[in-house]
Amino acid sequence: MSKNNQTKKNGTTTFEDSHVTINKILVAIDKSGYKNKATAYAVTLAKSLGAELTVIHVIAKSSFGATGDLLSYYRGGKLKAYQDALRNEAEKLLKKAVEFGENEGIQMHSEVIMDSSAEKAIIDYAKKQKMDLIVIGTKGMTGIEKFLMGSVANDVITYAHCPVLAIR
Repeated sequence: MSKNNQTKKNGTTTFEDSHVTINKILVAIDKSGYKNKATAYAVTLAKSLGAELTVIHVIAKSSFGATGDLLSYYRGGKLKAYQDALRNEAEKLLKKAVEFGENEGIQMHSEVIMDSSAEKAIIDYAKKQKMDLIVIGTKGMTGIEKFLMGSVANDVITYAHCPVLAIR
């Protein structure tokens, strides 16, 4: 008896084609306190599933807006220096996450991505790299950044090609 891809055998309902394999996990981190919690969940999952883990940090060009204009003006047009400083800070964040995962025996990869928006970068990266699962914090930093990161998580959950585990 088959209904909605379900079959009933010996009184047990099973789902046809229900085998799920998670080999590649993506965790997107920012500078908030959620980075450690999201990373810990991702590492635990990767360890228990035998999956590899990629940790990314997105520098959203849209966040440069007025800040980028001001820095460019006051530093003599040195927006690139500001972007380089952000990239260095992001690499330090990722290094800590990679070290944590490697200490747990996980195959780790990391990447800093500069894109027009964080949600677009996370979604595109996950699809291009054929990730099986995305782990993301539900809230980011404080103030307006907190509001924005909440919307980033919401957009990733809504539009990603794969399942998303939201950590709060």
